[in-house]
Amino acid sequence: MDEPKKQPKRKKRFESNNTYFTISIYAIATFAICLLIFRFTNNWQSTKSQIGQILSVFSPFLLAFLIAYFINPMVKHIDNFLFQRTLKHKFERGHLLLSMILAYVIAIGAIILVFIFIVPQIITSISQLIRISPTLYQNALDMLYSLDERFPSLDLSFIYQTAEDVMPDLFNFFRTFMSETVLPFLYSAGLSIISWFINIILAFVISCYLLFSKQKLIKSLKRVAYAIFPEDICLTLFDTLKDCNQIFSQYIIGKTLDSTIIGILCLACMTILRLPYALIISLIVGITNMIPYFGPFIGAIPGILILLIISPKSSLIFAVLILAIQQLDGSVIGPKILGKSTGLQPISIIFAITVGGALAGPLGMFLGVPIVAVLTFLINKLLNYILKKKHIEPDLSNTKDYQTSEILADDPFIDEFEESNPND
Repeated sequence: MDEPKKQPKRKKRFESNNTYFTISIYAIATFAICLLIFRFTNNWQSTKSQIGQILSVFSPFLLAFLIAYFINPMVKHIDNFLFQRTLKHKFERGHLLLSMILAYVIAIGAIILVFIFIVPQIITSISQLIRISPTLYQNALDMLYSLDERFPSLDLSFIYQTAEDVMPDLFNFFRTFMSETVLPFLYSAGLSIISWFINIILAFVISCYLLFSKQKLIKSLKRVAYAIFPEDICLTLFDTLKDCNQIFSQYIIGKTLDSTIIGILCLACMTILRLPYALIISLIVGITNMIPYFGPFIGAIPGILILLIISPKSSLIFAVLILAIQQLDGSVIGPKILGKSTGLQPISIIFAITVGGALAGPLGMFLGVPIVAVLTFLINKLLNYILKKKHIEPDLSNTKDYQTSEILADDPFIDEFEESNPND
């Protein structure tokens, strides 16, 4: 019998291909992301409104995270101080709870004291400055005119004309800013705190849960990471996040503590020297001290001008006092508290302050430094990884350029690199 002829196999019209399927997925994802970006940016006002609504809904949780972030170091210090020598591994949750209670009592007590004693005095000082601003203006003019009697040989007509042209606008701006911006802000802040009372209570409760269940939450996040990424990537990710948090939190908390000490020291010295408006000037000095480099000068200028108009002698004493306090801060207090928490070069700090101030004002000037420090650390981490793949040392000591160049990698560079890469 003749064997039946084999029918030729028909080619499938469609054959799955993993490569093309992956390319298609990436193309669709890229198109969807571009579409979302266009949708958000094309109608920015609507996007801002939606973002504001989302933030208002999640505001108790965001506020709770901030509270927990700032109180967590206090809880650690209290727990280490009270219990680590006696009950280090016994009743761990019990002494953690007690440390949390003590930390919250201290924080809430400090806030209550500020609103009871400090805020009313600030409002009184600002109101008094607004009331006497015409007298201050006249005193400033009289002081300028008295210079002509003391120094008859100098031609001060240009200074007089400039003062008469500029000073009315300057004092009007000062009165308008104080009466229409600062005072309404203080009153609205008090009213908003009252209206936000429920959200604030809820945020404190949530922050207590975050602190008490911190280890469980971290473990849950690690489980998610291990489920998505390989183990070596997870370990690198955890170490990097830990270092970023250390850099950011050390600067924020350290600078806040440093500025608080400077403000209290300035208030104590001004009170002892009986200088007027000690509280509001010390508050300005303490707040602006949180801005690196330029903060001390920004904070000193308003106090010097106010005291110069009231009493030139007081202004000179205040200027010398601020110079002495800033020298103490730069040589003793700041290095003790902050150390080298950012690891940034001065040019990087100036860049962070400039860009942060342009984008978000004074808050951006303060937050720009730790953000740039974290970004610098991540970039150094990435560069270190790339150089390691290429078998190049971080200080370029095994490159031809290093061997032929007269500029060698010195010890300060190596020390700075090691400080910015603590886990390498």
